[in-house]
Amino acid sequence: MDTEIIELGEVRAGAEPSPGRSRPVRGLRPLAAVIALLFTGALGAAAPMTPMFTQLADVALGDVDGPVTGGVDVAGDLLLVRNSQAVSAYDMNSGALRWRLPASAGRGRDIQVAAQVPDVLVINEDFADGSTSSSAVDARTGAVRWSTRQYVWVIGEYALDSPPIMMSAEPGGELSAPAPTEMIVRDLSTGRVRWVLRGEPYAAVDEEALEAWSVSERGEFTVRDLRDGRVLRTGTATFPPGRPLLATVYGGMLVLSATLPNSQYMETRYDTRTLRKIDVSGSLTRFACGDYLCEVADDGGTTSPLAVLDRDTLAVRYRLAPNLHLLPSAQGAITVWTDGALALGATADRLIDLADGATLLDLEGWRVQLSSDGSRDALLLRSTASGIQLSASDDGTVRRQDTRPELGRYQVARIEDGQVRLLGTLPPRLNRCFHTRQRIACVHDGDRLGVWSVAASAY
Repeated sequence: MDTEIIELGEVRAGAEPSPGRSRPVRGLRPLAAVIALLFTGALGAAAPMTPMFTQLADVALGDVDGPVTGGVDVAGDLLLVRNSQAVSAYDMNSGALRWRLPASAGRGRDIQVAAQVPDVLVINEDFADGSTSSSAVDARTGAVRWSTRQYVWVIGEYALDSPPIMMSAEPGGELSAPAPTEMIVRDLSTGRVRWVLRGEPYAAVDEEALEAWSVSERGEFTVRDLRDGRVLRTGTATFPPGRPLLATVYGGMLVLSATLPNSQYMETRYDTRTLRKIDVSGSLTRFACGDYLCEVADDGGTTSPLAVLDRDTLAVRYRLAPNLHLLPSAQGAITVWTDGALALGATADRLIDLADGATLLDLEGWRVQLSSDGSRDALLLRSTASGIQLSASDDGTVRRQDTRPELGRYQVARIEDGQVRLLGTLPPRLNRCFHTRQRIACVHDGDRLGVWSVAASAY
């Protein structure tokens, strides 16, 4: 059978900008539609003659814990793999085993890593009797630096441990007042106790401001510096009418909740600096995105479409379509769908001009994830489930190939110069991937870890 040769010239994966539209136009003229069908599952996939990455290692892991994370975490240049036998640390550069810490009798396990203390990681474990334990482990050697029989919560350079909040029901079904909460504030690196936060009875921590709050059932509060326990300010806020239930602090808000006489739940939110009440329907979350601000409003259960604002005037420049979010990356602003499927990255939508929201590149069909090294480099992944792939020949023409024997493998790409550039393909049945500028590591086939080196010529 003769090989079909299609003279297409340079393969591109972009869509023309479409100002004023929240989504690019999907309709194509007949000729363009034919070409698009040939590129299904292989758009931008003209395979280079020189491979862009090479496999360095393929390691058998055993049964990996964790349906959400795939039982793998990243700590600097380590890939931490959890299973029922151990926590194992593999070098992301080579795939070599660096150390292995035998598992205890815990039935559940999670790992916390703080960027401020990269040489320490915290392993939390749950036990069948309801108890917990936490160990601070040296990331270089696997040696346990310190441990406690409580759950440890990592905030920057500090570790907080405390017993869980216990609330019991009184006769009649009402909840009794919680016992005063204590949080021990430690140095994450050494485990040294810096001071103890005592709730009256509620204790909460503002992670961004590094403030520790103690709140009474009358709403009286004391705010202390998380680092040394120094009192910063005091004041009083009002719980909703009814039985005080809980006091928490997050996102610049003090949130006081209560059970109303009709047994319904109610909460009141206050600005932590001004103590002004915040309308639940007007609660805003803002974060920096490039030269602008992004804003999401929570109206008490429904999140409004994300808006991009001017930094100085806070004027809304445009809003994204419902269920879209913005992922600021080193390659530009990428819109993603909030569909909850994050194992191989968020579902990509478009590369946009952050100033006005205009489409620069259609990324439909790809998943996108940011690098684990803090560079915010974006990696694109998608399955070749169509069984069609294009490859470049020596004379520059593009050949259509049937790849059914490789059905289900994953194409890997990056955005360069406003276009999708293919790096190569990965095995089928990927569970989770991580990447840095020149390394890609993936768990595949349920229990194997592959590590690939990305060629410097790819940049």
